Amino acid sequence: MSLSRASKRANLWRTFAAPLLILAASIIGLVAALVANGPGDWISWAALSVPVAAIIWGRLRRSK
Repeated sequence: MSLSRASKRANLWRTFAAPLLILAASIIGLVAALVANGPGDWISWAALSVPVAAIIWGRLRRSK
């Protein structure tokens, strides 16, 4: 059975959407931690908590 090009693209996006968003949040958090003070510290903490939240969410979902 052959998948159409649009279907393959949708499956590819569905597969890599979460890792790409986690990557983007991590990069933003690391850059904010290096260059910003004050509000930038809060941005870095929030952005760097995204991977931790994803891990916790995945573990809780797996245990069900």
